[in-house]
Amino acid sequence: MGRNLEQEDSISLHIINCIAEREHTDPLELPPLYDVVDPDALDDLFASGRQNGTAQSGRVEFQYNGYTIIVEFGTEPEIAVKEKSELAE
Repeated sequence: MGRNLEQEDSISLHIINCIAEREHTDPLELPPLYDVVDPDALDDLFASGRQNGTAQSGRVEFQYNGYTIIVEFGTEPEIAVKEKSELAE
């Protein structure tokens, strides 16, 4: 599942909401994202390229609540959420 983000959106919030949708639960019922990654740093990393107008690209991958979260950014960030079974394909 990949998601393109609007410029004003928080990447960490999108990750939480995406996992909550997959788990059919309220986002507040999930473990804190900051247990595995600094949400402010993640948001700042991807916001910095848009704010200063530079063409940055990169990828951040981490485990959260049994999922692998992959955030790639170029022109616009995209989030992919994979379960372990999906990664074995």
